[in-house]
Amino acid sequence: MPPDRRDATATASSRSTLPKPAARRRYVEMGELAALQQIRRDSEALDASAIAVGPFARLDANAVAAQDGKTRGAITNVFGSQAAFQAETMELALSAGDWLERLEYPVPADYPSAEEWVDALFAAESARGPRHGSEPVIDYAFLWALWLSAVPYGLWSEQVRGPSLDEHAQWIDRLEQVLQEALDHFGVALRADTSIGDLACACASVIEGTWLNQCLTTQHPRDPAQPIASAMRNSGRLLWRGATV
Repeated sequence: MPPDRRDATATASSRSTLPKPAARRRYVEMGELAALQQIRRDSEALDASAIAVGPFARLDANAVAAQDGKTRGAITNVFGSQAAFQAETMELALSAGDWLERLEYPVPADYPSAEEWVDALFAAESARGPRHGSEPVIDYAFLWALWLSAVPYGLWSEQVRGPSLDEHAQWIDRLEQVLQEALDHFGVALRADTSIGDLACACASVIEGTWLNQCLTTQHPRDPAQPIASAMRNSGRLLWRGATV
């Protein structure tokens, strides 16, 4: 068979025989896997040297400097390169800075009952988190959103996992402290099979889980007549009731 005929036959036989919807689905799934494999490669590169990943890799020194009325040279003079600027910005965002040191919770003595204090605690946490549609600013809510954009890299990168876990552990410690203060003030005990660490971890999971919803909506996911904060407050009361006697 002539070479050109063989090539034409091979091309025809390699064409997909799947219906178009099935072929689209197959290639999309292959694309999802390719995206995950790329994240793993980027994560391994991040551990090998300081590089920026995710949205940090798209930071434009020109655009950032322009906000300050300067040119890109103002940033490269300080950091040496745009890449170094991107990497340091990511490092600061992942570390959460001193936000935990400045975190203040409602004081138990200011509330007549434990459940009213719990309600205030979770209302405050809702307010501290991200809010759908709000303008970007430098506060904990938006740094949390930036951290969230880098979380997938934590599956394979110690550079992302390390500071993220450190911050989480510090936050759990802070929650344990304020929850214990409330237990002591209101004369409430934990159930025999529940520790203060258990309750703090459960609270943290509810808070961050609801923050995910707050990125998408300002209303309760099951009752649009209620604000999203009511979902966190109700969940907090359920946790408190289940953990205490």
